[in-house]
Amino acid sequence: MKLLAGLVVLAAAAFLVVAIGLAAQGAREVATPGNAAIALEDLRFVPNRLDARVGVPLRVQLTNRALERHDLNFPSLHMPGLEGVESILEPGETRTITLEFDEPGTHTFICTLPGHAASGMTGAVYVRP
Repeated sequence: MKLLAGLVVLAAAAFLVVAIGLAAQGAREVATPGNAAIALEDLRFVPNRLDARVGVPLRVQLTNRALERHDLNFPSLHMPGLEGVESILEPGETRTITLEFDEPGTHTFICTLPGHAASGMTGAVYVRP
């Protein structure tokens, strides 16, 4: 019985050590630059939502999986650092961009080719403080 109780205590302690390690790893990930990927498909971004933090660089890999040219454009006028950020990709092309936000909020991106945004090719980066 003492052996069983000892094993239970040992298992609980091991679980606690693993949980603390995972929590510490999660804290480190928040402090390091983030990575994300977006596929540009036929009239949609997949995913069409990204999450970021103010002041933390976000590396985004863009891949055009469609049969036609697409772009990802931040038409944001309230974010001087993003105004004019645009990446045009030919079919099959991949490019990585780095974004860094200086204000929290919702920052939209669109495909500026005629009719694409109106057909739903839009998305947003949700930036937390």
